[in-house]
Amino acid sequence: MGTRSQPRKRSRQEACARGAAGLFEAEATYADSIVRTATGDVKGAVAALTRALEFAPGYAPAIFSLGTVEYQRGNRAAGRRLFHSLLSCPADTADLCDIIDHAGDFLIGRRAYKDGLELYRAAALRFPHVAVFHQGVGCCAGHEGLHEEAIEASRRALELEPGNARFVNDLGWSLLESGRLSEAQETLSRAVAMDPDDELARENLRYCVMKLARVPANSATPNQALQPASRQN
Repeated sequence: MGTRSQPRKRSRQEACARGAAGLFEAEATYADSIVRTATGDVKGAVAALTRALEFAPGYAPAIFSLGTVEYQRGNRAAGRRLFHSLLSCPADTADLCDIIDHAGDFLIGRRAYKDGLELYRAAALRFPHVAVFHQGVGCCAGHEGLHEEAIEASRRALELEPGNARFVNDLGWSLLESGRLSEAQETLSRAVAMDPDDELARENLRYCVMKLARVPANSATPNQALQPASRQN
């Protein structure tokens, strides 16, 4: 019986060694793709990213990068598939939630709110305790006119991170867009109190007060108020 376990042990060791070697090759090839992208060699970058995923099919940075390239090239379906495949990576994948959020952020930056909403909904289902995924749902749902979903998602993000002033601002804007002006004013006032230096929250509060007073605003609706700080550029 003892001799039978030895081949299995060697097999596991060999598999681990192959996996480590594959990851090393994937990282090296991924680095090459960054250089090629920086020099404008898109075709070479795609080839390098494809090779990286051949070495390590679950290598999340390469999946994300290839998804962005495909999306930018007009292959939106391919880009979406790659972004959603991130959700199939093992939960202990390094920086996985950050990479998924970067994918959602990329879609928001391209105003692809419907695609972003689908990604963030799926991410929030798999990682229900990650606040930024609920915030992403709120942002994209608001842009799609789904105000009640945006409010619910913003509240959930706040439950997870109650001290996050940006999330309070997001909720206030969701309430404002849904026409719940008194609640919006109270919430936005809280956001300003939490972070007096947040110009976006202050602008949103001023806009809300004008709406309540029925004074026509002489400026456009504040930009992207549902978006967290990293998405306001």
